[in-house]
Amino acid sequence: MSIKENNLSFEEKLYRMFIPITKNLDVVSVQQKFEQADLDVDVSEYFSKNLFYSFFIAIMVFVSGSIISNIVPNLLISFSILFIISFVLFILYFVFSFLRPYIIINSKVNSIKNNLPLVILGMSSVAESGAPPEAIFSTSNVKDKNQYLNNEFSKIIYYIDKLGISLLEAIDIVAKKTPSFELKKFLLDLKSNLEAGGSLSDFMKKKADHAKFEYNLLLDNQNKKAELFGDIYSAVVIAGPLFLFSGIMLMGMVGGAIGGLSIGSLLAIGVFILVPVINILFIFLINLVGN
Repeated sequence: MSIKENNLSFEEKLYRMFIPITKNLDVVSVQQKFEQADLDVDVSEYFSKNLFYSFFIAIMVFVSGSIISNIVPNLLISFSILFIISFVLFILYFVFSFLRPYIIINSKVNSIKNNLPLVILGMSSVAESGAPPEAIFSTSNVKDKNQYLNNEFSKIIYYIDKLGISLLEAIDIVAKKTPSFELKKFLLDLKSNLEAGGSLSDFMKKKADHAKFEYNLLLDNQNKKAELFGDIYSAVVIAGPLFLFSGIMLMGMVGGAIGGLSIGSLLAIGVFILVPVINILFIFLINLVGN
C-alpha cells in the first residue's frame, strides 16, 4: 500500500472500495466531459464514491423501511416492496451521478447562452475605452455577470499569465474546449478579428448591437416558456396527484387493497415518494428544456 493510501481517512477508504470496478470505465471520453463541466476530480474515484453512496442509501432505506413498517401497524409494506424501492433508488442515484456532468454541461451551455449578450455589452464598453484585448476578459463588469463565463475567461487569463501562452492561442484553446456553441463562435470571431488586425472597439460594437437584438428575443421566448410550464405544472404536478389521491380515498371507503398494499400504505407512498419524485422530475424537465 502506498504512502498516499496510508494517509487516507476511513471515510475516503470506504469511497475507494469500488475503484477496481470503476477504473475500467472509458476514462478519456468521460474525463473530457468532466473538464467541460469544470469538475476537478478523478473519474474512477468519483464513480467509486457515488457507487458507495448508492449502496449506502439503498441499504439505509431498506433497513429504515423495515423498522418503520414494524413500528407503524397500519403501514404494511412487504420486504419485496422495500427491496424494489431500495433497488430503484440505488439505480436512480448512480444514474444521476453518471448524468451529473452532462446536466452541468447542459446548465452551463444554457447559462452562457442566456448571459453572453449581457457580457458582450460589458466587454464592448471596455473595448471602447481603449483597453488592451486581454482586459475585456478580466474586468469586473464582465466577471460579475455569469459564473460559467467567468470560469471560461479566467482560463484565458491563466493561460496568458501563468503559462505564457499568447492571447490568440489561449482564445483558440478555450474555444475548442468549451461546450457552448455561442461562446465558441464569439471567441473564434474575436480571434479572426485580432489576427486580421481589425479594430477591437468596432468589432465589439457590432457584436454588442447584435447581442441587444438577441437578448430581446430571448426575453420574449422566456416569457412564453414560463407561461407554458406554469400550465403544465398546474395540470400535471398539482391536479394529477389530487385526482389520484381522491381515487384512492374513494377505494378506501369501499375497502380493499391494490397490489397487496393497504390504502394507508398507498397514501403514504404517494405523499412521501410519488409527489416528491414528480416535482423533482419536473425540475429536471425545466433544466433540460426550459432554457
